[in-house]
Amino acid sequence: MQPVDMPKNSLSQTVYENLLNKFLQNQLVPGNLLNRREIALELGVSVAPVLEALVQLEMEGFVESIPRKGTLVRAVQREDVFGQLMLREAMECQAARLYCGEAVRANRPQLASIAQELEMTLPDTPEHWKLEIAFHGELVALSDCLALVREFNRFIRLGVFYRLNRVIEPDDRLERLSHVQLLDLLTTDDPDRAERAIRDHLRSGK
Repeated sequence: MQPVDMPKNSLSQTVYENLLNKFLQNQLVPGNLLNRREIALELGVSVAPVLEALVQLEMEGFVESIPRKGTLVRAVQREDVFGQLMLREAMECQAARLYCGEAVRANRPQLASIAQELEMTLPDTPEHWKLEIAFHGELVALSDCLALVREFNRFIRLGVFYRLNRVIEPDDRLERLSHVQLLDLLTTDDPDRAERAIRDHLRSGK
């Protein structure tokens, strides 16, 4: 198959998204070796955009380069999970300070619909994770801070990858709090109260 005649950046993004989807669908798991030439052949591109995509994925924590071995899907360690949770908490707490109050009240019907559906799904299932990403993504988007939204989207995907590939012991978990109740708390106009609400929620069930 001949390489597709597309801009280089578009090609590397296509490869990146293809591999990312495989990580999030558990088609590629920790320890898998990523053969650059095979990926290029499968997607009909040259090796160059594959290398660019792998560099990006390594920077984001999905893969690692091992000398004389190649590029492997990265093993998920306990410290990775808790580090990711702390960074996510920092981003979402700052976002809550920006969007609390009127923005939440104005968008409450849509948010409430997702929150109620979340309460009806089983925790730690793909459907629950999908809805959780949608709910928290909608909240962060209300901050109107593009950099914050971009970084949140990156970290939330990494969090799903971690959940798929790292079992958290029951003793490590805290009680899971309700998304519906969280929404009520975020209607406050007090940024400090909103920050406390989102922090308590993010730590619940984790």
